Amino acid sequence: MFLKLSLPFVAAAAFMVAQPLVDEDVLEPSIENEVFHALDIAPTNAPPCAISRDEAVAALVGTNRLSATERAIRLVSSQKADGRWFSGTNDVTRIAVDLLSSLL
Repeated sequence: MFLKLSLPFVAAAAFMVAQPLVDEDVLEPSIENEVFHALDIAPTNAPPCAISRDEAVAALVGTNRLSATERAIRLVSSQKADGRWFSGTNDVTRIAVDLLSSLL
C-alpha cells in the first residue's frame, strides 16, 4: 500500500526538480549581458588585424564546433582589462568584436 501511494509523489517530485533542456545556441540573459558589456568596453579604434581572419578566429574560439554560449564565454573571458583581444602580440579586437556581435 505504501509503495502504491508514494510512487506518484516520487514521480511528481522528480518532475518538479528536473531542469528543462537548454538550447546552447541561444544566449541566456546573463551571458547576453556579458557580451553587451564586452562590446561596450571594446575600443572602437582598434587597428587592423595583422594575421588572417581564420588564424584570429582559431586563436579566439578554437577550431572546435562550439555552441554560441561557449563561444561567448570564451570570447568574453579572453578580453583584456583595456577592452582588447590579443593573439600572441597581435591585436585581434576587430575580429573579436565581429564574432561577439554575430552572437546577438
